[in-house]
Amino acid sequence: MKLLNVKDRDRGDAGLTGLDTEALVLRCQCGDRLAVEALILRYQNYVYRLCFLVMRNEQDAEDMTQETFIRAFRALPRFEVREGKNFEGWLYRIAVNACRSRMRRKWYQVLPWPEPAPVLVGEPEEQPDRVLIQGETRQEMLTAIDSLGEKHRLVVILRYYAGLSNEEIAEVLSIPSGTVRSRLHVVRKRLKNVLKEREKKADLTLSRGVAA
Repeated sequence: MKLLNVKDRDRGDAGLTGLDTEALVLRCQCGDRLAVEALILRYQNYVYRLCFLVMRNEQDAEDMTQETFIRAFRALPRFEVREGKNFEGWLYRIAVNACRSRMRRKWYQVLPWPEPAPVLVGEPEEQPDRVLIQGETRQEMLTAIDSLGEKHRLVVILRYYAGLSNEEIAEVLSIPSGTVRSRLHVVRKRLKNVLKEREKKADLTLSRGVAA
């Protein structure tokens, strides 16, 4: 499965743009090829961004985006369209699991964050935790995030860079929302400590330079 381009968008989404996601899913389950293309077009950019934030590599992100939709459409006949069942969360969980599967292979090496560093999304400026994260340069903060374990790093990426709510993260990672809040609390404490240590080292280096 290849990602759809602009030309495909004119063909694949024709007459389907106004349909909500549930309607598209139902049509996909009935074998409607145009509905399949419309659903891919609706979500492929966000899935790609999510995969890129986890994989940090354009080619890997594109591969995992395709893998996500392959897995999703294989499982789609079993997806239940009902109240309280969120297609987006279901799709993003598939994306994250696909990325994690790739990264756990012995040959895979986690790459450094690319330049320019990704920006924060989806959070009001006045929230204290966002102020903490935004208060440093992007690259410094991402380096600090890399010092966290995978389970905490993923929560940070999904919350502050992918823009998911705590409830959406809980669904994507298949954990209680209370666990998400707990992990975010741990993350804020750890990031504060990491940044404080970095400031101490910078001050020490500066004082040595002045003394010399």
